[in-house]
Amino acid sequence: MPSHQKITSDNLWLLILAAAGVLIHIFPFSDLEFHRDEFLYLMLGKHLAAGFWSNPPLIGVISWLGQLLPGDSLLQARLLPALAGGLLIFLSGLIARELGGKRFAQISAALALMSSLIFLRTFSMLMPVPFDILFWTLILYFFLKFINSENKMYLVLTGVFFGLGMLNKYMVVFLAAGLMIGILVTPFRKLWVNKYLWLAVLIAFVIFLPNLVWQIWYHFPVMQHMQELARTQLVNVNRFNVFAEQILMCLASSVFWIAGLFYLLINRQAAKYRVFGIIYLVVLLLFLLFKGKSYYTAGLYPFFIAAGGVAWERMLRSGSARGALLAAVVILNMLFIPMGIPVMQQKNLLTYFKWITGSGIANSNRWEDAKIHALPQDYADMLGWKELANIVIKGCDSIPDKSRLMIYAENYGQAGAIDFYDKGHHLPPVASFSDSYLLWVPDSIPQRANIFIYVNGELGEDMASAFRRIDSLGCI
Repeated sequence: MPSHQKITSDNLWLLILAAAGVLIHIFPFSDLEFHRDEFLYLMLGKHLAAGFWSNPPLIGVISWLGQLLPGDSLLQARLLPALAGGLLIFLSGLIARELGGKRFAQISAALALMSSLIFLRTFSMLMPVPFDILFWTLILYFFLKFINSENKMYLVLTGVFFGLGMLNKYMVVFLAAGLMIGILVTPFRKLWVNKYLWLAVLIAFVIFLPNLVWQIWYHFPVMQHMQELARTQLVNVNRFNVFAEQILMCLASSVFWIAGLFYLLINRQAAKYRVFGIIYLVVLLLFLLFKGKSYYTAGLYPFFIAAGGVAWERMLRSGSARGALLAAVVILNMLFIPMGIPVMQQKNLLTYFKWITGSGIANSNRWEDAKIHALPQDYADMLGWKELANIVIKGCDSIPDKSRLMIYAENYGQAGAIDFYDKGHHLPPVASFSDSYLLWVPDSIPQRANIFIYVNGELGEDMASAFRRIDSLGCI
């Protein structure tokens, strides 16, 4: 078969798998609805700016684009992350091919990635994380293309995606550090005097510059956010758990990324790709040093799963052995699909995760407070928001003159849910001091507002003395 026909055939298989990856994420399988954070990102799409309190601006643009689609369903919000997941699956096959892999390497990379926990969980929600993983993979892919072709334009594209990555999630700076150190300690150190490398750096900086100016103008709120994150969440990070969860994120697909890592680090056939193994080690070490969350490294795994496809293709010569390995990985991953996508109703998920916890896989239910709960935190954060919003909306509907109302919510999940579900009730925008809602708080209480809707888990000791009368609208 001519080589161009084989490549076309391989691309067709990758496209089929990519389409399957998209479909997995756009059909609702459960009674769980929007995640708490998704409400915030939906609101960012309605307040486009060069930056937000805890996020760079790109997620707002992505949210705005998604909301241009008709309707206001989960599908509308999650279509773009699902499409990003499909692109990632296709890209994993291209990476395997670029590393010298043939059809088995490419298809096994796509299947192992598609069935992994990190792929299933991440690309099912409107958040910066799925696009962060995509940008990390694109950066590594174009640097790989540069290594193989020495075409300087691939260095430029690497810079472009670094810049876009910084507009999406600041964690890409850790990949930049890994890449720079990897270049320094390998024969690629000659790139330090290559003008195209510095052109790539300049392009990345120019792309990121609007957000940098915004951060300066607002006195670097990202630093305040990181300090709060370190105080309330990262303080609970256990480095051993972070290390162990690198396996849990990929489940059985870990046999691919581990093989890929060792292949790139020690195999003579992959000597010119050793820089990628060093990048992995540097990035993981940095996150362990700074007590980063386990999923911060997720952007590395599509590349290393693809490298693992190449490694196993070269270790296993028999077609039956290759098929058995791939089948075992996919079947084992399928046993844990509910950990990645809520394919059951809530009551059945509770039963499933009780079994998971009893089986010793407790980290799947470990929250940011470092405690084990009945459901994973992402799933628990998909419960009760519509009910809460309806309580507020019903209470507000009993007030004919909406100009008398001011609604305050203690956190952005509550505020975003009320704003999102206010369809035709003409409620005033919800005020909150939580996250990016702080940027939209009015300078003063509206002159006619004398009815204050306070949304919180508790009333608070200071509220009773501030009002003549307090009524409870309800609770969930």
